[in-house]
Amino acid sequence: MSRLASQGYQVLSNVLSTDEISGMRAAITETVDRVASVLRAPFSMSCPEASFEDRIERIATRDRGYGLALFRAVMADAQRDPRIEVIIDHPRLTANLRELLAPLTRTGQVIRPRAAVPAFSTASHPWHQDVVRPSNTGCGSVRIACWIPLSDVDERSGSLEVIPGVWREPLPHEVRGDGVFGISEEYLPRAERCSVPLQPGDVLVLDRYIPHRTLPVEHGKARWAVAMWVRAAEARTGC
Repeated sequence: MSRLASQGYQVLSNVLSTDEISGMRAAITETVDRVASVLRAPFSMSCPEASFEDRIERIATRDRGYGLALFRAVMADAQRDPRIEVIIDHPRLTANLRELLAPLTRTGQVIRPRAAVPAFSTASHPWHQDVVRPSNTGCGSVRIACWIPLSDVDERSGSLEVIPGVWREPLPHEVRGDGVFGISEEYLPRAERCSVPLQPGDVLVLDRYIPHRTLPVEHGKARWAVAMWVRAAEARTGC
């Protein structure tokens, strides 16, 4: 039995190369550059000299609205870059997912960049599950998620924290006052909690029902990642 099946998560080490991770970082940087170049604000306001982890945080410190506009552009568009889309057909990742999903067959995926930016984090990230309404279509058909950090992560720099175990169904969720969706405190399992440290190139695979959350970033820099939610279904057999 895989760790994914018994614990709800599994780390795949050194799946992506250094060049592939660098390409994803470049795709996000170039999205910021492209959007900043068409806005009326001077391009220098986008802090092009800043490091990858510092840039959005520095922009937001000077002009929160401008920083939020650039951040949202990345969230909405960067996943279309071929350097990020490479994970769809990545040979090593695809082979691992095929094994972990069996006997189900992969039917699709959704990719999005993810980030924890201290300037935009006014509250802690709540515990949640990736699927809260199981069905055979849409979000309900997601079986696993792949979480790919673009820098080293640990419990102080925005790693994910999970509650290991076998979870068969969604737990009750609610919308907080700030509009964030999460598991109601009274329904949160009183069980072991585990931070998952990762290095660039590693992939954290999560079962759709494992409760998890992002830990706060303590060093004042943004933590970037790419997530891919994978859909799967029982293989159809002919007559």
